[in-house]
Amino acid sequence: MFLALERARRHPAAKGVVNFFGYLYLALWNHLFGRIPLYWLRHLVVRGLYGLRMGRSNLHRSVFLLSPWHIRVGDNVNIQMNCFLDGRGGLTIGNNVDLTPGVRILTEGHDVDSPGYDTVKKSVVIHDHVVVGSWALIMPGVTLGEGAVVGAGSVVTRSVEPYTVVAGNPAVKKRDRRREIGYRLDYRRPFH
Repeated sequence: MFLALERARRHPAAKGVVNFFGYLYLALWNHLFGRIPLYWLRHLVVRGLYGLRMGRSNLHRSVFLLSPWHIRVGDNVNIQMNCFLDGRGGLTIGNNVDLTPGVRILTEGHDVDSPGYDTVKKSVVIHDHVVVGSWALIMPGVTLGEGAVVGAGSVVTRSVEPYTVVAGNPAVKKRDRRREIGYRLDYRRPFH
């Protein structure tokens, strides 16, 4: 379905109608399907109907998605309630990543200095064993290195080195994280 909408969007005569159905299509996920209380049913819908490429991971209820067909999620990733994942510019999430409640990840914005207020897309990459604290904001073009930790409420405007703990607005390095990491986030909660 999403591929048909993407192809049709390129045809000038169909642009308005396609945009309407495209917005309706995403609204159905963000306001209906994304609230299904059974995680296996939510996963079936988001993978099969919306094209989200996701390994064996946990997508909680009320996760808001933009362009899920441009999002790749590895194994044992925990995407908790009220997260906002923007796939418009491309989003890649590795393995054993914990996105705690309310995390916001943006991949598209506008150039405020552009005369035409041009749209700018920059992909976000999150490597393995990253932890992003509640209500943190990850801006377009950021890479979070392996084992990085982002403190709750932080605004990350620059890439974070591996095994680094950052916090604040803008996020700055607070310390290094131990490199001996062996956990797997492979639990499932059937009604989350």
